[in-house]
Amino acid sequence: MITRQVKHVVVFALALGVVMAAIPRGIAASSSSTIYSFGTTQPIDGGVPKGSLTYVNGLLFGRTTTTITPTPTPIGSYGVIFHFDPNNVASSYSIDHVFAGHPDDGDNPRHDAMTPFNGLLYGTTLYGRTNNTGIIFSIGQDGAGYQELFSLAKPTGDESHSCFVVVNDVLYGMTADGGENGEGVIFFFDPFMSNFQTLYSFMCASLGKEPHGRLTLDPNGTTLYGMTRKGGGHDFGVVFSMDTNGTNYTVLNDFAGGGSDGATSDHGYVVQSGDHLYGMTTNGGHHNDGVIFKLKIDDGSFHLLHKFGETHHDGRNPYGSLLLVGDKLYGTTANGGDNDMGTVFVINTDGNNYQRLYSFGGQGNNGDGAKPIDNVILVNGWLYGNDDGRRH
Repeated sequence: MITRQVKHVVVFALALGVVMAAIPRGIAASSSSTIYSFGTTQPIDGGVPKGSLTYVNGLLFGRTTTTITPTPTPIGSYGVIFHFDPNNVASSYSIDHVFAGHPDDGDNPRHDAMTPFNGLLYGTTLYGRTNNTGIIFSIGQDGAGYQELFSLAKPTGDESHSCFVVVNDVLYGMTADGGENGEGVIFFFDPFMSNFQTLYSFMCASLGKEPHGRLTLDPNGTTLYGMTRKGGGHDFGVVFSMDTNGTNYTVLNDFAGGGSDGATSDHGYVVQSGDHLYGMTTNGGHHNDGVIFKLKIDDGSFHLLHKFGETHHDGRNPYGSLLLVGDKLYGTTANGGDNDMGTVFVINTDGNNYQRLYSFGGQGNNGDGAKPIDNVILVNGWLYGNDDGRRH
């Protein structure tokens, strides 16, 4: 049970000097603010968010992995769904759903942002429901109408860490466990017909296994890209592609680790610009502090854009994904920075102009965030994100 001594588990906002989409150069951080500390809403609040935020209809939605109560109660520690108006957080913060856990509800929603589609937000939980293997759920974009849509199961794929990409009104996702070989699956779920289908079961270590991230759809509308956390020739994960019908699974890059390659993408996904994919790994590089990479789709050529931890007070160990805005990539690291509590950074897609925009944990970490492990999103010139406040 999480009690109210949890502090410094926050939603943060980082202001940028200019609107990034309008001016491609000269971007600098101008201010940062902790806009909400979990554990302050009475009598129940969420705690330890491990995902990112979704912006719809002027509201920011998110999830936490635990429930915070003043004293242990039967309500459990299963997480919440929340939302707030970024222009008036104090009076608008609202808890929309408190997960009840096994056997009646989901438990522990993890990474990525809930997926907006058809007037609803869709997400997953890692555990919960009858088999304690996770669920797919939806909630209205006003925070009402929570519904459990499907209970995951080991034979067809279970334990989903992230959310979805929408293809032709169908949700595509991945699980880290289950399927024919117990190494996770790629699946689709039709929310209109409640139809779940396993498209691909990760089958052997050399082709990748145990994906924790979500899929990315190519603009061609028929090709999916993703990463696995483990597997490949060195067991550091792979980047892969697959057609939306479940055919033509192909390994595009096999992470080798060491000073000249990445290792272990954790729960990140790739972003696409033209014929290149961009992503991060938590480890790899000279000091095993992670890398930012660029991968050309057609020939598989792989380039490191940045090795974390190469300079004093650089960020280290990114767990999430990149945000692509024009020719710039934004992201977070869980470690490093001035206080070794993580950073927000920006880098050009050509690998130039890497900058630390913010270091967490200032002023003795009193009121500041620490250890962000997921993505930032851009809303009206501000980068918004969560951190879980734990050491990684």
